[in-house]
Amino acid sequence: MNAYLFIPILLLHGSALLAEPVSYPLLQVEDGDTLVIQVNDRPARVQLLGMDAPEDIANPKLIRDVERTGISEELLLNLGRQSTLHLQQLTGSATNIVVTGNLEHKDKYGRIPVVASLPGAETSLNAIMVQQGYAVTLPGSQTEPRMDQLEAQARKSGAGLWGSSPELMQSWSGRSKAAH
Repeated sequence: MNAYLFIPILLLHGSALLAEPVSYPLLQVEDGDTLVIQVNDRPARVQLLGMDAPEDIANPKLIRDVERTGISEELLLNLGRQSTLHLQQLTGSATNIVVTGNLEHKDKYGRIPVVASLPGAETSLNAIMVQQGYAVTLPGSQTEPRMDQLEAQARKSGAGLWGSSPELMQSWSGRSKAAH
């Protein structure tokens, strides 16, 4: 076999191996879209791929959200705290999280983008957070094809933050409450 053909095949196969679901110890829920897991005896921040949740602490993204929306820090932080609390409730007393993703890749915030689920669960935490109205899908994300549908249902039914704070969610997310 030509060595130039073998290397790309090996790279493709190697990245597929990294994408296999693996269970890791859950150390903490950092916020509504970020978990801290233990990988190789070290903490690793993982971002729930394909979704975004409001910020629950003051940081540069919160400042951009305040400038973009005109909503006060206090109101946005309240949304973020509710989202974080919901993810904490979803993970409950779980000691492990199953993740699928390339653990070598990091986003611009230093997090590893993954699809995460509780052991034995059929639905990812990513999808549940969107479906239950505590997060929105990221534009252009192709993590799970049904994520856009789950978000539309959450908006239409007033699930989670779409029900408790519809105007804030509309402004923060740039979407209307009712699905089109």
